[in-house]
Amino acid sequence: MVQHIRRRRAGAYLVHVAVAAAVTVVFAQEGPVATMFRDDLKREQALALSFLPIELPASTSPAPLHVYLSAGDLERAFDEARFRPDAAIVPTNTNLVVTAASPSTQRVLIERVQKLPQVMADLQDQIAARRKQAPPGSDGGVLQIGVDAFAAQLPRNANATGGKGAFPKWVCLIATDFPTGGAVDRRELFSQDRVRKGVAGCLAQLDAAGAGSVVMPLLGAASAKTQSKDPVYEGQRLLKECRQLNAAAGIALGIHDFAPTRKTLREIGIVQWSQEINEMFGGGRLAQAAYRVYAEQIKQAVNRGIAGEKTTAMNVDGNCASTFGQ
Repeated sequence: MVQHIRRRRAGAYLVHVAVAAAVTVVFAQEGPVATMFRDDLKREQALALSFLPIELPASTSPAPLHVYLSAGDLERAFDEARFRPDAAIVPTNTNLVVTAASPSTQRVLIERVQKLPQVMADLQDQIAARRKQAPPGSDGGVLQIGVDAFAAQLPRNANATGGKGAFPKWVCLIATDFPTGGAVDRRELFSQDRVRKGVAGCLAQLDAAGAGSVVMPLLGAASAKTQSKDPVYEGQRLLKECRQLNAAAGIALGIHDFAPTRKTLREIGIVQWSQEINEMFGGGRLAQAAYRVYAEQIKQAVNRGIAGEKTTAMNVDGNCASTFGQ
């Protein structure tokens, strides 16, 4: 990847200007996802190249669909009322064990739901009902990795929270790991077509429930637990880059598949974890140059996916052939 950095530097400034110009025109009717996008852009100025607003024309819905790729922290979308969407898509494990350690991102939701035992009990009841509805998946779990989607209302009795819950009204869970971990060593999530099915299914269920806004992390982007602090060493960082590019591409394809039948959803937010980006590209000119290349590639992957095109290893200079399975 380093050998391609120099020839991409010239475009970095233009990309930054394009982002800044686009951001000024997309907030005419600002919802919670757009509000958080704009606030995060101010907070994360060093990661401005990781922000991308996209508008899709109205089809079966009277309003256009806004998609926001950003860098920030999913927790802010839960904890601050002005950022809280109607719904969230959250990773879980194949057995729908929401209290398990894997995947770690589901704790962002569950730790907040557990503060209201009545809501947590209602969620568990909905999960129990889901377990009875269908036979086990191919791995013996309730959900197939990347493919199946399970939507739950938090809670079904809208008065149970008293307006105090730091979580959205709806959540849709997609399996990205096993209850004890280990998906990082499996190839199931390396397929963009699996993630696109799960995301499209979640969006359809949330849209049918009447949600107008939804946020999600980079589902299925988990990579190795080790991370080199040496910006010159690209082994672990390249693995993370490829996993995240693949996840973003799959999510965007899911949005493409869902969009033609959309009715109520107006905002979709894809939140890249800013802490991880900073760890990946945290020091030196070489790391910053690599970040500019990565940020450009992930935005291209999202644009390509929303247009219905898969991102291949050739689209990212062939560096991700192993991860993409090509």
